[in-house]
Amino acid sequence: MLTQNLPMENDVQSQIRELEHRIQALRSSQIDELQQKLKEARETVIQLEAQIAEITGKAPVAVPVARRKRTSSQEVRGRILKALSAAPEGLSQTEISEISGLNYNTVVLFLKNHPKDFKTTGVLRSKRYFLK
Repeated sequence: MLTQNLPMENDVQSQIRELEHRIQALRSSQIDELQQKLKEARETVIQLEAQIAEITGKAPVAVPVARRKRTSSQEVRGRILKALSAAPEGLSQTEISEISGLNYNTVVLFLKNHPKDFKTTGVLRSKRYFLK
């Protein structure tokens, strides 16, 4: 009696695998359709914003398409060192941020995490950073 159930179990298992494969294919096609609709919707928004800009005389608002890229720690270090090397009188965190083009919080965090790399004078708002 056990041998009769074995072919039936194999048949059920293969049907389950086939159904799972079909479900995955349907999900994939749905994702593709939704991505295409999203692309079309973004194009429509761009066209509508251009029409609004034409009517109002204002420039259209830029729609971010991709996520911003993360600045590597080596690039952050390089920019901060370049800014400080050009200023022998030292710079504040805000000045470093403006000169290097880095976000203020990025500069603050980098300086906090690398205190041995820089000389400092002053405290709080009057604190200035120098190259060692």
